[in-house]
Amino acid sequence: MNNKHCHILLIVIFTLISICNGFAQDVKKKRARIQIEYFKDHNNSKSLVANLKVREDRYMPFENAEINFYSTADTSKVLLSTVITDKNGEAEYFLEDDHNIYLDSTGVMTFEVEYTGNDSIQSDISDIEIKPINIKITFIKEDTAKYIAIEANEIDVENTNMPIEGLEISVNIKGTFSLLSIAQKETDDQGKILVEFPVDMPGDTVGVITIVAQIQENDDYGSVEAMEDINWGIPVPLKVEKLRGLGDTDAPLWMVYTLIILLSIVWFHYLYIVYLIVKIKLARHAI
Repeated sequence: MNNKHCHILLIVIFTLISICNGFAQDVKKKRARIQIEYFKDHNNSKSLVANLKVREDRYMPFENAEINFYSTADTSKVLLSTVITDKNGEAEYFLEDDHNIYLDSTGVMTFEVEYTGNDSIQSDISDIEIKPINIKITFIKEDTAKYIAIEANEIDVENTNMPIEGLEISVNIKGTFSLLSIAQKETDDQGKILVEFPVDMPGDTVGVITIVAQIQENDDYGSVEAMEDINWGIPVPLKVEKLRGLGDTDAPLWMVYTLIILLSIVWFHYLYIVYLIVKIKLARHAI
């Protein structure tokens, strides 16, 4: 083997060692997993939420990590913002009035989130494609029957509404701390569903009830919510509990009886002391 072949062999060996070392270092890094979700609420506020977890014994939320949010289309990619994750490993970016969002020819928005990693944690990327959608809630009253009508339309690049068929929508009534589900249906070929209103449902003091329509974690539209109020509920007056005290004319009877007994004991002692004083004085005069 001549010197030239030796040099080539050494180069190959050093290259393999470098690759193996790099692979070994990469294996030692903790694995990261990032996910992205799209939300649109009843106020038409749109946001992207990235959730970052790092593998310890199991995947745990990773705090204080920089997450890059991108809008992408074909080969174009623009950085929208960099957000720091909270204690739950979540970073949220709001999309309102952002002119850097790309739309493809069908009106689809594509977003990407990236965690670049560090010396001890691997990087990770996730993306999501979203079609713009509108959900509208209306109310129909026919004789004694009442209905909730919900319409779902996809919005194309020309801002035209196109009915969505076969979309599952949940219909709920908003409570103080949670939502009460009253129906879950798929839209017809007109993009509509019709739900009978529960006439025995209590409302607030004037009978107002809040109806919430939701699409949750849909592959095409993300999570979308619409909300409307209607005064079809049964009015429920506020229950005012009167706090009765000792000085009130309608104080609790146990307070009244306790006060009478205590005052009677006090006055008995006063009278008994006066009686003893008088008895002592009379005894002195008799001597």
